[in-house]
Amino acid sequence: MLLNLGLNQLAPSLDPSLRKAPNIVAAPKSNIDVNAVLGLSPSKYSGLQSVGDTGYYYGNNRVYEPYTVTSSPSYGIYGPYGGFGYGPYGVNQSNSNRAEGTIEVGNQSFRPINTDITGFSKSKVGDTDIYEYSPSMAYVYANTPRPAPLPTPNVTSFLSTPTAMATPTGNYGAGRYLSGLLGSPINYGSPNDTTGSNS
Repeated sequence: MLLNLGLNQLAPSLDPSLRKAPNIVAAPKSNIDVNAVLGLSPSKYSGLQSVGDTGYYYGNNRVYEPYTVTSSPSYGIYGPYGGFGYGPYGVNQSNSNRAEGTIEVGNQSFRPINTDITGFSKSKVGDTDIYEYSPSMAYVYANTPRPAPLPTPNVTSFLSTPTAMATPTGNYGAGRYLSGLLGSPINYGSPNDTTGSNS
């Protein structure tokens, strides 16, 4: 049978001043320059970034192309008063090439595009012909420059025959320092001395 003791009943009964705050571990900040990997750079149009050398612009999760909006009157058979008419009475509406989703930045019009852009995932917005683009993090991670690894030492160099060390000459140990202090060199023998100091 389990007892409902509550969380405070199960906590150790320590002096509140001795309790430690929880150690919250945050994920390390990423130093990946996503814009550089995707080829995005600032543009002269506020809120839009240039997409490499494609001529497209990225902003608000959409990719746009600049274009010129045109407008021309269309003439119908019936004028506004129900009779035949040409001239001012024959103008029914204005034809325009203005695309759905067009935005204006300064004096420039931009329409959303529907094409594949390297490094972006594309998804359709509802029942419209507009697409949203989001950076593909798989592409970003796969194309992020990484530091070059250190070269691996040649394993066979450890297996080869060791080279002989040069035969040392002169004094060894502390004697090499004492010889300068006493004025004449002191020779305590060398490793090749087979007679020893007692001969």
